[in-house]
Amino acid sequence: MTAYNHLSDDWMLYKAENGKLVPWQEGEFLKTSNDIWVTKSSSSPWAFQIMLVETEQQSWIYRREKSIRRRLEDIFLRTNDEIPYLRPEIQLLYKGGSSKVREKDFKDLQIMLPYLLPEQRDWLKMTLKRQFPTGHSWLDYI
Repeated sequence: MTAYNHLSDDWMLYKAENGKLVPWQEGEFLKTSNDIWVTKSSSSPWAFQIMLVETEQQSWIYRREKSIRRRLEDIFLRTNDEIPYLRPEIQLLYKGGSSKVREKDFKDLQIMLPYLLPEQRDWLKMTLKRQFPTGHSWLDYI
């Protein structure tokens, strides 16, 4: 069963493409999107987001800089209820690694930075340097 089939009876699914959210159609193969937004109705707030990631064997591969990788088992943390979520340093890499860093993404960095452990900060800094060897606006801030 596909994610679409599993969710579409109860949820509205949108794919992110070219900075816009457009309905994900039944049977449509996602060629250009790796980001799905889910809501109960067009008047409801977004309920959750599904980020599709590239993998090879047991490794996650950062799509914007293929040399950045981590073991799949190391890319998630879990809530007290055992719900998995993407590690904050990886989410911040996605936010800071786009071609244009948005103000809201910088605000997310500012909010999360005090909560990151030193090794999480170091990893984020190292990966931004790898993706942007000539510099990145967040490097001095981190």
